[in-house]
Amino acid sequence: MIKKGELQMSKEIAVYVLFFLTFIFGSIYHFSIRRQCIYPVRLTKPRIILSTISPFIFCFIAYIGGNLWSHYILALLAAVFIISGVVGEGIHKKGIYYRPMGHAALLIRLAKWEDIKDIKIDINKNKLHSFRYKTTTIYPGQYYSHEDINEFKKSIKI
Repeated sequence: MIKKGELQMSKEIAVYVLFFLTFIFGSIYHFSIRRQCIYPVRLTKPRIILSTISPFIFCFIAYIGGNLWSHYILALLAAVFIISGVVGEGIHKKGIYYRPMGHAALLIRLAKWEDIKDIKIDINKNKLHSFRYKTTTIYPGQYYSHEDINEFKKSIKI
């Protein structure tokens, strides 16, 4: 018969394993998108700051949470997951990968080309300002290199 303490411990282990796998496979998903993008998003100062600060924040949370090695590993995996999402957006041959709710969304989504209408690009700032996806206007706030944004503009014939 399983004791109450053992049951609690096995639930805790199951939650850790679930988080570990989620962060690992989510990071792999985001980095693979980055690698496959025709025009990957440029790392701006806010994206670099978020990528730099997130490991420290998660490690501080792990320290407060009990200072166990498993907490630190989970914290670093969470930080890599956040960083992978920050760099994973971009323009792909299938469509545009974006975060549906800004940086609050966990996984990047794909807006397929056949569902995208009315793309607005700010050439002066090298920014993909907005696009209409199905019935919603998305404001991705994605910056690209000058060459990439000009090439993209030519390819969609704006």
